[in-house]
Amino acid sequence: MKITFVYPDLEPQVLDWAGHFYHGIAILSAVLKQQGHHTSLIHITQPVQKDDFIERIRKEASDLIGFSSTSHMFALVRTLASWLVEARLDVPTICGGIHPTIAPDEAIATEGIDMICRGEGEGLLVELCQRLEKREDISDIQNLWIERNGVIIKNPLRPVVEDLDTLPFADRSIFAYQDLLSERQGKGNFMASRGCPFECTYCCNHLLRNIYGREGKPIRFRSVDNLIAEIKQVVTEYPFINGLVFDDDILFLNRRWSEEFAERYSREINLPFECHTRADITDQAVIDLLKKAGCFQVKFGIESGNEEIRQNVLKRRMTNDQIKKAFAMARKAGMKTQSYNMVGLPGDTPETILEAIKLNALIKTDNLYFTIYQPYQGTKLGEHCKKQNLVASEDLGPNFFSSSTLKLKTVSSSQITMFRDYFRILTRYYQLLQKLPNVVSSFATKVSDKMVSLESTAKVLNLIYSPLWYLYQRHYVLRSSSHKTWPRANAQNAIRET
Repeated sequence: MKITFVYPDLEPQVLDWAGHFYHGIAILSAVLKQQGHHTSLIHITQPVQKDDFIERIRKEASDLIGFSSTSHMFALVRTLASWLVEARLDVPTICGGIHPTIAPDEAIATEGIDMICRGEGEGLLVELCQRLEKREDISDIQNLWIERNGVIIKNPLRPVVEDLDTLPFADRSIFAYQDLLSERQGKGNFMASRGCPFECTYCCNHLLRNIYGREGKPIRFRSVDNLIAEIKQVVTEYPFINGLVFDDDILFLNRRWSEEFAERYSREINLPFECHTRADITDQAVIDLLKKAGCFQVKFGIESGNEEIRQNVLKRRMTNDQIKKAFAMARKAGMKTQSYNMVGLPGDTPETILEAIKLNALIKTDNLYFTIYQPYQGTKLGEHCKKQNLVASEDLGPNFFSSSTLKLKTVSSSQITMFRDYFRILTRYYQLLQKLPNVVSSFATKVSDKMVSLESTAKVLNLIYSPLWYLYQRHYVLRSSSHKTWPRANAQNAIRET
């Protein structure tokens, strides 16, 4: 069989966008190829027209079309699926990814989507393709939801893949790999694990654990042998890679695994890498292991600078002191740091957002990542927002930078947008204020707090941001492009058949 994946991956605010590497599709493609099937990918990184999309689908002549969707991209998936119906293409469609998993009823009700995959898709896709080839009944496949005679058949979940070493290495060739976001900077993306043990209310991880219940281990790590073997293979195949990005929620979660990885990676790979961890589980031993392994940048989630919101609303049980200590240890060890932050949270005010800005200024983080909170379906905080009638729109927009979908009485939408756009600038500004003599710093900070918190200030700053962002983008794109030493692929028309 031939399976064509359709992966919408738009970032409207980013010039020259060529998309992310997506582990899910890459592994699914590898699993299917291992079974003798053929795969291709339509990676949608720029706005697409109906006629162009249908022409590309016809050209593929596939036996199965597989959409993969986040909640942000599902509106586009709905449109693409409707185009297939209008074109009267007699090809079965399936939709997988995080959105059909957390919002299956919405996904299966979508015109043009014949079936959905809920949860991990490796076992389902292999079995589905086998049965389709043999023209056998597919209605009882685990993880599959499908409509039959007006009734939605909701099959139970199969256990998760407990031994990740049994999966083949991700199929990077299905992407226009050299032109993706990290890869154009010489970085390769990897994952060593699946799952996260924490209960952050805004995140889907706790929801995934609840969906699966006791069906297998929620946290699984590949063996160090398996991971090192893949890294060696990929670095050999793609010699432009001079650094790694680990996309795991928390890479150094298992101490014994971390010790083995640090020793093996530093000896056998010895390339700088970046990864995620949490401030409340980062002690000097973790920092020492990260340093030994060759970690170049460690990323921490702050999310809110207000401890009440962070601990009681987000359920991130960490203090500001723990955050300060973790960043200080990483900086002392010579590693760069990055913080993750959200604005527009339930309970947010201009003052609480300024707490996050001032905390980032104090810890002297090298890089800042800031988004607008999005109330994902099924998550504890998302459901709380619905019950409190805080959700103004069900449309999440194309990503978690675009706009707030909440109606908050304590901070306006224009203020949320302003803080998102000027988060980095304000952080650097407050860093300068912190360097002033105490009396001057205190006075300047109070005046600045008052000015920044005004609605009128937000409206004025929002007017001038767009041209500033455009100029920054042009500088970033030109700078990042100048570092590339490999020929560029055309990401917009990337359809790879292998």
